Amino acid sequence: MVTFGNPAGLSALLAIPAIIAIHFLQRESRRLTISTLFLLDQLAPESAEGRRFERLRNSVPLWLQIAATLFLTWIIVQPRWLRSDSVQHVVIVLDSSISLSAFHDELLKGFNRTTTDLSRAAGKTEWQLIESDASRPTLYSGIDHTALLEALRGWKPHLGAHDFLPALQAARSLLGGTGTLIFVSDRPCELPDGVRLLAVGHPIENCGFCGLTIRDREWRTLVRNYGTTGERRKWWMEANGQRSPEQEIDLPAGQSISLVGQIPAGTNSCELFMDADSFPIDDRLPILLPEPKHLRLEIQPNTPLSEFFEQLRGSIESAETSVDKPDLQFRVYDSTESILPNSNAIVFAIGALPGNEVLPGIVTAGNETLTKNLNWSGLLCRYSLRVPEEPGDQILVWQGARPLIFLREKPGYSLLVVNFDLAASNATRMPAFILLLHRFVDRIRLEKTAYETRNFDTNEPVRIATENDLPPPTIDNQPSGPLSAPAEPAFFDVKQGGKVLLRGASQFADSREADFRKAGSLDQVHSALETTIARNSQADMYLPIWLLAMAATMVASWTWRKS
Repeated sequence: MVTFGNPAGLSALLAIPAIIAIHFLQRESRRLTISTLFLLDQLAPESAEGRRFERLRNSVPLWLQIAATLFLTWIIVQPRWLRSDSVQHVVIVLDSSISLSAFHDELLKGFNRTTTDLSRAAGKTEWQLIESDASRPTLYSGIDHTALLEALRGWKPHLGAHDFLPALQAARSLLGGTGTLIFVSDRPCELPDGVRLLAVGHPIENCGFCGLTIRDREWRTLVRNYGTTGERRKWWMEANGQRSPEQEIDLPAGQSISLVGQIPAGTNSCELFMDADSFPIDDRLPILLPEPKHLRLEIQPNTPLSEFFEQLRGSIESAETSVDKPDLQFRVYDSTESILPNSNAIVFAIGALPGNEVLPGIVTAGNETLTKNLNWSGLLCRYSLRVPEEPGDQILVWQGARPLIFLREKPGYSLLVVNFDLAASNATRMPAFILLLHRFVDRIRLEKTAYETRNFDTNEPVRIATENDLPPPTIDNQPSGPLSAPAEPAFFDVKQGGKVLLRGASQFADSREADFRKAGSLDQVHSALETTIARNSQADMYLPIWLLAMAATMVASWTWRKS
């Protein structure tokens, strides 16, 4: 196979039409003085009107000049002959950012053009196509260029803004130090050395829904214009098979407008729509009325903390007091009952006569899920009855050498132990303490197997409690693996054994992916083609012969015209 080191040299062929045009011209007649009249017929010019286009004069100089042009073009394009045993390895990393979906056609065209040119740079090309989502398997690996293109056509970007450097590092290890590494995206970006960028995007105007809050049945969302010009868009709501009248909103460039409405009576869901544009993912907003799992709380009666227990129960959403199979208990630990419950519970230590002396030392908290980002400075505790710790207890908050709050997890249940007397402390007035209790309640709610409805961001992990004796739960039209909300706005169900455990709504709210002002096109792959071709080919060994042939044809043309 022959390739060209300088394909632009083919422009030298434009000299051929110029040569032909010149040969259409007639020579200007010359005046000759003669003494014999019979020679006039032989010297009579075909045209006496000077140079003008008439007919092509077929002549030896014409063909010699065309041949010289062909020889010159062949020399300029620098022909190289690919070695049949040459092999190149190309690893292509696709940007999994969902913004790339707005340029599907440009991606297919640019990818096809670039990989076709690359395939001509070696006798055989080994392709590997992966995406920047490291959790996904390899899209294609082999030497079939057609199969490579088919793998791309069947692929969809699905992630929000993310770090693609780990995928590039993995791709570099696949190359083993030799080959070409390409990153395909929709916008120019800084890449490590040795990575070639193929960007196929361009700036587009985009408007869409951004964010959602729900209070009772009232929903509130923002509509944002990410573009550089003002837009007028129509939006409407659909619920119960009915469509509301369309409304128009004017969106200034780079600004947001708030929309407020109600989920219609008789349903727990609705959808907002907007006129579709080049990025339709944020033009749809499914909304579900949240319905948390219902908790049954058992409150120990007739304790010094009864009033606090009632206040805490009232602050917990979707909860009721019940002694029938409670999900969580509020209990006290005192000198009369030194046995901790063997079910989910929050246990508070109380003493008959707490001391007046404040515990010494600085209050410290671990960086755990229950205590993360909570401020415990200012907590005051006095000496009181202490719950003995056991090996394996997780200390959450401590002061000096005394654990103030610890977590005890046993098979089938969890205990949160407040190891100081609330009556001799200011803990009930500290937001950190109340938030810790609510986080523990949310953990118990999460571990309960029951039906619920929730709103999710796209690709957000879905954590639910499941039955151990049933197959793993699944989400509609999603491959097996860790559960996550769909990559595009939609309603979805999480099922286990045919039973619906969760009804969810996936909502797109990634403003970085919806902003296309920095999208653009850039091809850094072709700059590496010359090096790759030179490595996998050899120069034309007949170059001296072509040089001599070109010189010979030029000399022959000049000599013929002289004769």
